[in-house]
Amino acid sequence: MKRIISLIVLFMIGCEKNIEEDYVGYDCAEVQSYYQESIAPILSNNCIGCHSASSASGSLALDSFDAAVSGIMDGNVIYRINLETSNPLFMPQGAEKLSQQQLDIIQNFSELLCQ
Repeated sequence: MKRIISLIVLFMIGCEKNIEEDYVGYDCAEVQSYYQESIAPILSNNCIGCHSASSASGSLALDSFDAAVSGIMDGNVIYRINLETSNPLFMPQGAEKLSQQQLDIIQNFSELLCQ
């Protein structure tokens, strides 16, 4: 019985790794450059105050490339920044909605990650 469970666990881990590798198909240099030029300034000005490694509100840090990629690919960031300001889940909390240009930049980043 232990062997069967062990094989199932190994199979699931192997499948999970394959799916992740298939999903992440972006050019790292291009995405990191886009992040530095376009995404990092938006996050720094609007998100990092509450979502940094030292104060990760909602367990979400957005103060590094890897953290931003993880948070944005999750989909929750894009969902919450696109809500109406009257919605209690809206981000950035207690601030104005990001400009349409900023929203588009973050959406484009998300699309780059999913290519």
